[in-house]
Amino acid sequence: MNDVPGFRTAARVGVGVRELPARTLELLGQLDPVVLRDRLSLAGIAVLAWFAAFGGSWVAYDTYAYWSVNPAAPYHFDFSPDQYGAFRYSPAIAQLLSLFHFLPWPAFAIGWFAMLALVVAWLGRRWSLALLVFVPIVWDGYLGNIEILLAAAMVLGFRRPAAWAFVLLTKVTPGIGLLWFVARREWRNLAIALGATAIIAGISFAIAPALWLEWPRSILSVQGRPAPVATVARVLAAALLVIWGARTNRPWTVIVAGTLALAWLDLKTTAMLIGLAPFLPALPGDEGVPDVVPPAKPGKRGDPLPVRARP
Repeated sequence: MNDVPGFRTAARVGVGVRELPARTLELLGQLDPVVLRDRLSLAGIAVLAWFAAFGGSWVAYDTYAYWSVNPAAPYHFDFSPDQYGAFRYSPAIAQLLSLFHFLPWPAFAIGWFAMLALVVAWLGRRWSLALLVFVPIVWDGYLGNIEILLAAAMVLGFRRPAAWAFVLLTKVTPGIGLLWFVARREWRNLAIALGATAIIAGISFAIAPALWLEWPRSILSVQGRPAPVATVARVLAAALLVIWGARTNRPWTVIVAGTLALAWLDLKTTAMLIGLAPFLPALPGDEGVPDVVPPAKPGKRGDPLPVRARP
């Protein structure tokens, strides 16, 4: 039976397929980081070109909700998760975005895309184009959603804890990353993060208290929302990941945990993993460029563990 040519061919193909992951890793390991970056950049440009050519009417689909939100009644949409123009974030964000209503829709959309591009460039530095090979990043940016901004806020939160207010006032559950400060006993940073959130929420509540009761009701009324048990399980897993990362000095776990904890976790929302970009290998020319995440430095006994980017 083994002498049948067809079976011999199938066996060789099977062995080749099983060896493919190992061979791929071997190839990548042999590549110079600059060469790898350049090859991935070409692929990233191709992904960007495909969305520009075939993305169709989905362009700025989510951005429109941010431009058109009515701060006096932001939650008046039906319960479809894909309702065009539906707004799902806190009243504070609705009130903030209403300041841009003076802009024409095309100007707001272009400005929003430009902001997302700048954030990708800030996070990725010389890896920025290479990052676009991860399709969810381009997809999320094409729709104009906020996962890229959430990732930036979480990364910035290592240096400026007040940035966590944006996370807590939008998609909320990625705020599980604040356990980083708890596990490391960085109480001042935790107080700044929660204090900034409380101040913004307090001002917003004083302007429109009823909306703060309407916001959670509108979220819980969305059809097809993730099962509560599955969401709770993911949030608990994310909490354990952050605590482990905090105690072992692995700041990248905050980004992974925040993504895992998203209430609506799908392929598109994994774009938040762009927050891992600051931990990519440094490239020639990066010398003297400040790290996005604070570099490690020696401290006194009892001081919080330092974090590192681009190890």
